[in-house]
Amino acid sequence: MIPDLNTELQQFIDNIGKRNMYSGNKIPESIMKQFVIAEDDYHIGIEVPYWLGVLERGRGPRRSTKDHGLWKKIYRWMERKNMFRSRTDKGRISEAKGLTWYINKHGNEQFRKKVYIDIYNSERRQLIEKINERFSFFIGKITTDII
Repeated sequence: MIPDLNTELQQFIDNIGKRNMYSGNKIPESIMKQFVIAEDDYHIGIEVPYWLGVLERGRGPRRSTKDHGLWKKIYRWMERKNMFRSRTDKGRISEAKGLTWYINKHGNEQFRKKVYIDIYNSERRQLIEKINERFSFFIGKITTDII
């Protein structure tokens, strides 16, 4: 019988959720909810957001000039952290848009300082080694049965 991998994959997700980001905070639950174990008749794996590498390397400069509403997220973040200098809504929006322009032009602090935070690569390598060890017996058995 082939071993069940769901427990290893769930442990992998849990271990990543315990890691710290550049800010020193844990990875938000909203991001961790996007880690999904996907299984069909022939495959099992983990689906993760395509942009996950941004947590490790930071956000680089934008290539597109299209506004994706990042300034609204930065506005809410600045509001939560009480970072505004301006007293008016118009001034606060201007501050948030200015910070957004700077990040879009130069990347975020983590990217500019070239800080790499290992969030999932070492965990992924360990999981692959663990799976290889568990399945090496079955691979050898299949090989000897065929010969």
